[in-house]
Amino acid sequence: MDVTTIPVPLGPRSYEVCIAPAGAADMAQKIAAALGKSTGVAVLVDSRLHQLSPRAQPLVEALAERLPRVRRLDLPVGESCKTLAAIESTCDWLAENGYDRGAALVGIGGGATSDHVGFAAAIYLRGIAYATCPTTLLAMVDASVGGKTGVDIAAGKNLVGAFHQPRAVMADPAFLDSLPPREFAAGMAEVVKAGLISDASLLDTLEAQAGAAMPAAVLARVIEAAVRVKVDVVVADERESGRRAVLNFGHTVGHAIEAASGFQLLHGEAVSLGMIAALALGTARGVTEPGLLARMTALLARLGLPVDLKDRLVADVLDRMEVDKKRVSDAVRFVLVPRPGQAIIEGIALDELKRQLLAASFNLPSRI
Repeated sequence: MDVTTIPVPLGPRSYEVCIAPAGAADMAQKIAAALGKSTGVAVLVDSRLHQLSPRAQPLVEALAERLPRVRRLDLPVGESCKTLAAIESTCDWLAENGYDRGAALVGIGGGATSDHVGFAAAIYLRGIAYATCPTTLLAMVDASVGGKTGVDIAAGKNLVGAFHQPRAVMADPAFLDSLPPREFAAGMAEVVKAGLISDASLLDTLEAQAGAAMPAAVLARVIEAAVRVKVDVVVADERESGRRAVLNFGHTVGHAIEAASGFQLLHGEAVSLGMIAALALGTARGVTEPGLLARMTALLARLGLPVDLKDRLVADVLDRMEVDKKRVSDAVRFVLVPRPGQAIIEGIALDELKRQLLAASFNLPSRI
């Protein structure tokens, strides 16, 4: 598998996303070069990785050989690390261990780890450097790229956060060899999203591969394509003042479903349901081309993702959209897809959105 390097040109905040089957030494060397001179490096690791993958600890050790004062902190598993209490605990640990403004963080883990590490780096001592090594498909194609960091609060998902770009993203697809099938499928939801909003050919690739083991070379191309979609959007609108909102396709309803489940659903599973909702709404409004909803429902189901929206679009979910971070006054900036590879943003009044979502889901099957 070739090494793929995707630049993220953001002026003084520029960095590279490297997708490669790199060993620990190569990954550590690239991270060390990207971080530059530092007074100490804290490596924050998803605490599950010692069970899932033998690759994490060798990477920590390789970093310790190349960077000053490396210490490891294991983070709570999954969404449980995305709380203000968990961030406070990390910041306390950093202070107790003497990390100053010249220090840096390195995150090794999935999307929740990427969000935690990025947010901690954004606020500790008013901002320090960080790099990420995503170990899940979702983190590789979405969470680790773009500098959106944040945590959840009781009112909703990702409602507290900051924009803080990493110095480097090192994605080794070999980490995915030990990823549970459910988590791999969840990552594919963000890949489907990338195809729907910007790259129709990516959907063709997924449809050709869905339901079978994806060859390593094809998976690398899929990851690259999805990352390029996100990078293109981020470079055009770094702080989500306009166009970057298209990356939220499927997320308005998806976040609400995820939170209403008590985070028993994985993020990608909730996004799958959110995309079904957005396509159903777009079809009902005459925006989405006929047949796309059925086509994507079939693809998501073949990828192992939930599509039973009708059973999940309950009152609690609809109410949770009231605190969606894309809401402006009494309207939500809702992302619709007219056809594969094209996304538009429409402001829809919240009450109208609730009514239309319920009406659009009425004719959907309860089970696929």
